[in-house]
Formats: sequence, C-alpha cells, structure tokens
Amino acid sequence: MIEWRIMRLCILLCLLSTLFLVCVPVEAASPATFYFVDIGSGNATLVVTPAGETILLDCGTPEAGKRIVEFAKQNGIAKIDYLVVTHFEEDHMSGAPNIAAAMPILNWVDHGMTVTDRKSDDWWAAHRTLTPGRRPSPGVGQFHDKTWAAFLAAREKSGNHIVVKAGDKLPIKGMDFTVLSAAGKVISSPLKGAGKPNPACADIEKRVDDDAEDGQSVGMLLTMGRFRFAYLGDLTWSKSNSMFCPENRVGTVDAYLITHHAQSVKRSLGEYYWGLSCCSPAEVRGLHPRVAFLSLASRGHAYGDSAAMDTVKASPGLEDLWQTEKVTAGGEMNGNAPDQFIANIGEARSEQVPYIKMVANADGSFTVTNSRNQFTKQYKTKR
Repeated sequence: MIEWRIMRLCILLCLLSTLFLVCVPVEAASPATFYFVDIGSGNATLVVTPAGETILLDCGTPEAGKRIVEFAKQNGIAKIDYLVVTHFEEDHMSGAPNIAAAMPILNWVDHGMTVTDRKSDDWWAAHRTLTPGRRPSPGVGQFHDKTWAAFLAAREKSGNHIVVKAGDKLPIKGMDFTVLSAAGKVISSPLKGAGKPNPACADIEKRVDDDAEDGQSVGMLLTMGRFRFAYLGDLTWSKSNSMFCPENRVGTVDAYLITHHAQSVKRSLGEYYWGLSCCSPAEVRGLHPRVAFLSLASRGHAYGDSAAMDTVKASPGLEDLWQTEKVTAGGEMNGNAPDQFIANIGEARSEQVPYIKMVANADGSFTVTNSRNQFTKQYKTKR
C-alpha cells in the first residue's frame, strides 16, 4: 500500500511539473543592437551583443574617432571589446588612436599588416588618383605611412591583437561571428545552408584585382539564431565575386551594410579603377537582403556612377534603404532614400551624434529606428 501511494505521488508530481513547464513562458533571448553611426567620411558600426559585449566595425578618420567617443558617452558605452578594422585605409582605421586614448579597446582584430607601407607618391598616384594625368600630391606616401604608424602604435600599446583569416570565428558571446574574407583570401567552402548555384553570376565580367588595401578587407557574417547580417568592408569586385560565383558560399542575409560605401567607378577611368567597384549583382542578389544600410558622407563619390546603388535598389526582396547621411553632391546616388530613413539630412552637425539603430532578435525579426526623428519600422520574421 505504501509503495502504491509513493507511486501515485510521483505520478502527480510529474504531471504538475509538466504543467508548470507548459504554463510558464520561457524568457526570450536578449536582442543584439546595431548602431550605424554618422561619422561623415568612412564607416563606424557598433554592435552590442546579447551578452553585452561591444564590437566596433571600423572607426573612420581621426575626426570620426572623436565623434565615436562622443557617441559612446551619449549611449553609455564605456569600452570596446572588439575593434574590427576591415583594412588599413584612413577612413576605416585612423580614428583608432583617438578612441584608444578615451576608452579601453580589449581586442584589436584585423588582417595583420598593411600592404601599402612605404609606397612612393607615384605608386599612390597609380592606385588612388582617379583624375587621368594628375600628378600625386607631394608627400602623399608619407601621409599614409604616418597614418599607419599612428594606428600601429595605438594597437601595440593597448589590448590583444587578433589576426584573422577567411573562415575564422571570433569568440563573441551570444552571437556567431564568421570571417568571410581577409588578407586577399575568401572562404573556400560554403557555410552551413549555403552553396546553391547563383544565377546572377551568368553575366558577371572579370575585373582587375586590387593589390592595395581594399582587396585585403576583412568581410564578416554575424548571426544570432535566424538573424543574419553581412559586411564586407571595401572588398573589390572580383574578390567579392569569388565568394558568390558560381556558387553562393555565404547564403542570404536579413541586413547588409553596403560594401565600399556603394562605390562604383566608370570603366573609362581605367581597368584598375573599374575593378575597385563594389556591389556586383552576384554579391547583392546572392545576399538577398531585406534591408540595406549606406554609410557615406554627403559629398558622395566624386568620380562614381550610380551602378552600385542601382544594383542594391533593384535587388529582389529589398524592403528598405537606410542611410547615415543624405548625399547632396555627385550624381552616383540616383536618388536618396526618403528623408525619414536618413539620420542626417544636411543640418549642421550637432553635439548629439546621429545614428540608425537596428535591434535584431533571434527569431529573425528586427526593428530599425532613426535617431533624428525616432521614425521606426518593424520587420517581422519571414516564414
């Protein structure tokens, strides 16, 4: 009799525990927050992971570094857990010394050493002077060397240095961080769920590879559950296409920080410069983003055309374009997004640093908010 009563009690406890598990909701995982900061020239995107770690993707010019410090103060950010510098050009790396002087940077992540150290003015003229026949400014090589030296000194003085290669993962808490490209190489095998043939590759022409820093860019995929975000730095045309053709090794994403600030260069300026263009149909349609973010100063690209932005805007499935600044010069934009989607529409720079904020959830849903006007749009989970 006693054994039977004990058995009945055990059965009752099991039923009650099952009922309790069904009725009590499971606490949802914390979201990840992305800030696309208006720094003018260059790029700076700050990610706060579900575990509270901070990842800064690029850091702009020295003046931009000061703006990032102000943004961090205004938004309660006291340290950078990971500074990821996609490549060693002024508008992506030279804000680092000012940031490091103001707050701890625990881990410095990049592709190692610059490939443009101690290059002559004539070399720079051949690689970054888009005006045909123009002579280089005296001392341009020394300027780049000085910028690199300042970054290197700051990197060596503080934090842990992590050199990444394509296929590596960073030990980010609460998110998966996969390196897609680095030091001129890209992932050689498809990621999980990717690998399908890419129809957009059919008409993609081969272009000249970059032997400067753009082609060295660290590209990345950040995922959290079903949510996926991609950023390829300033990766150039052919380097990027080698990831997406003939098979798409990356897969689709929800959000896409537009490669190389949507730079597209006319072929008439030369085969090398034509190859510096970004955002081929193979890349953009392969990623198939729901939203795209453009980090570009108001002056735009002085010698660009609209091909890159036309490709992004025409991408099937793209719901919205968000911008850090409204482009008011140059014709390459072929029309900005509506003002409500732009953090800075041309007003004088205020003390409050403008930004676009994206809060992403593990179920694939996300919300984007414009700090300037608090305009918010929700993007539901895709079924």
